[in-house]
Amino acid sequence: MKKLFTIASAILFSVAGFSQAYNSPESIEFDYANNRWLIANNSGNNILSRNSVTGVVTVFAPCTGGPHGIEIVNDTLYVNAGGNIKLFNINTAASLGTISMGASFLNGLTHDATYLYSTDFSAKKIYRINIATRAFSVFVTGLAKSPNGIIYDQPNNRCVFVNWGPAAPIMAFDVTTGVVSTPMTTTLGNCDGITRDPAGNYYISSWTGNKITRFTSAFASPTTVVTGLDNPAEIFYNILTDTLGNTNSGATLNNTTYHYFGTSTAIDESEKSKFKFSVNPNPIAKTAEIIFETKLEGNVKIELFDIKGQLLKTIVNQTQSIGMHSINFDRSSLSAGNYFFTISTSVGTETKKVVIVE
Repeated sequence: MKKLFTIASAILFSVAGFSQAYNSPESIEFDYANNRWLIANNSGNNILSRNSVTGVVTVFAPCTGGPHGIEIVNDTLYVNAGGNIKLFNINTAASLGTISMGASFLNGLTHDATYLYSTDFSAKKIYRINIATRAFSVFVTGLAKSPNGIIYDQPNNRCVFVNWGPAAPIMAFDVTTGVVSTPMTTTLGNCDGITRDPAGNYYISSWTGNKITRFTSAFASPTTVVTGLDNPAEIFYNILTDTLGNTNSGATLNNTTYHYFGTSTAIDESEKSKFKFSVNPNPIAKTAEIIFETKLEGNVKIELFDIKGQLLKTIVNQTQSIGMHSINFDRSSLSAGNYFFTISTSVGTETKKVVIVE
């Protein structure tokens, strides 16, 4: 498992996907349940699957309408396709129908516990779609610029989205009230994608400069972290491997690239653990025991994240003595799905994937 939180001294590299399968790729997301990347292949009118181990690219499912933003919610893949949203079973690729919205041009897509949020690039508005009922409505209107990539920011009860055009601002709206704000103005032009790492840093792709820029959680200290791209579209941060996936929608590259943000001290699953850290039982039905070892007295932080890298809960954050420790964990407030526990000590950081079942 790669170390999740050391980003500042990132070592970057990129590995191109198999370009012969791509035709103006527009969006990318990691399918944690099946250990693969899914890519919206716009001009190919399909969704591609890239094996994260072998790099082999195959067709996941046909998808007419020029697929753009994609979003995984439980076992369903939602795809913005023209003015509608198409649904697929994430495991079988079977079609689960279409939400016929009659929108102008749906682009970015994200979700919270209840709703999907989809940006309408041409109409300059944002739709909200009830995941359970598929009912939808316009939630945000009157935007001055065309909204593009979007991401749900749970700690701040908002969605953050980027915009098209010169000096494109980073904007947000409250998911309860729909009130729009502008967390930051930028000098970036034609911003397309936005994603976030577990430390809360934001990454934004922009066609102007063909680059990816990182911002802190407070939208400060912009730093260029990837260059040499080709009309970079949607991006996604894979928290398992500290890797940012990018879609190059331009005709010159016309591929996907993967940029590693780990460090030379990153912990690999094949390496011997620096300290004991386990969660039993796993899968978790009701309660579990978190067991960990501290080899030096000092602060220990254990945090729970969802598969999007959103911090859900801090389990412990205090000084611990040398030795073995045990903490009881109650999953009663969490729905079934995949989650991650991360422990940080003076010795290092490790992450464990856990599954919660009904």
